[in-house]
Amino acid sequence: MEQFILSRVRPEYYNSIAAFKKEIFEGDRKFDGCQQLDLYDDIEKWDLNCKLFEDPSTVPPGYSLGYQYLYLDKEDVVGMINLRPLAEMHVFLSRFGGAIGYSVRPSRRRQGIATRMLSDMLKICRKDFRMNRVLITCLEDNVASRKVILNNGGVFENKILYPPEDRYVERYWIKL
Repeated sequence: MEQFILSRVRPEYYNSIAAFKKEIFEGDRKFDGCQQLDLYDDIEKWDLNCKLFEDPSTVPPGYSLGYQYLYLDKEDVVGMINLRPLAEMHVFLSRFGGAIGYSVRPSRRRQGIATRMLSDMLKICRKDFRMNRVLITCLEDNVASRKVILNNGGVFENKILYPPEDRYVERYWIKL
């Protein structure tokens, strides 16, 4: 049986992160929960950017505190998940983005990895961040993400129009 673990970003995973990024670029280019990985050619610089979001004094203006995690199968990055514990106080995240975003490597999708990754992150939310609920959102046509949220106890609140893309976002709450 596979042993997945959540890990913070560390230099020994840079090559696997680069492979993860390459596979997503060659696939659907959906970088949800990857803290702008698509904008960086240098993984070390991306890691340094991620760390800016972990300290209230260095979070870029207009953004929210955030923590980047990797989901590993041994040393292979199979997913990424980003926690934004103050999302409910952020104008954009409290409506459209939610507290958690995630992606799974295209070759590892449809294996239950996202469901397990979110479940493991919810434990961290409760234990380390003392959160009692999280808002998670997905686009209305993202059936896979909806299933992941529902599999983790998500309760549908509503759907709202995201005007820049003229698409609906579904909003779910998970009690911790």
